Amino acid sequence: MNRIVCSLCCLLISAAAARPDQVRNSWEWFNAAEFYEAREHRSDRDLAISARYFRLSAEKGNPVAAFKLGELYEHGTGLAKDPLQAFNWYMRSAARNDKHGQLKVGWCYQKGIGVQADPKIAAIWYRISAENDNIWAYHMLAFMLADGDGVKKDVALARRYLELSLPKTKDHWAKWKLAQLIAEEEPERAKSLLKEAAAAGNIQAVEELRLAP
Repeated sequence: MNRIVCSLCCLLISAAAARPDQVRNSWEWFNAAEFYEAREHRSDRDLAISARYFRLSAEKGNPVAAFKLGELYEHGTGLAKDPLQAFNWYMRSAARNDKHGQLKVGWCYQKGIGVQADPKIAAIWYRISAENDNIWAYHMLAFMLADGDGVKKDVALARRYLELSLPKTKDHWAKWKLAQLIAEEEPERAKSLLKEAAAAGNIQAVEELRLAP
């Protein structure tokens, strides 16, 4: 664990080396990238141009552009899909304290995207992102805590994080999971959450309601 923490510190220190004026200037490239990405009836050429401008912005130290470039590599939008490059750019974004980049580094470690899967490291990055006020990081941590995946199982904390994140995420999987956690204590509310999740297309919630007495 200490080795991991030291590595994170080294990343944050090295990321701070980018000059502030470079990052400021990078927004011109970023805005150009968004322009081409948002064009009506955009073509493959528009997406390729957008990806190139995101890269120019990211290379100047813009953490939001680095996050966007990671997404493009992860999904193969505007350039060839490349999990290794996706992880690389998410890491660059995370190292510059972008909460979305930090979330995606956690996701990569949890799912094994461009890096060997390691739920313990995933949980570390989710915590960093959550401390940076990313509501989706609380969402991801809640599931890990509820299942004891990469962290010590803590149902009470999992519930707290779901109660915190659900009003904003509106995620049907979160409703299903919270319903499981409160079933004995608040059966009526749990059933209501299952109905909401089922209405949103959650197969697990549909099945549990079908089997309910």
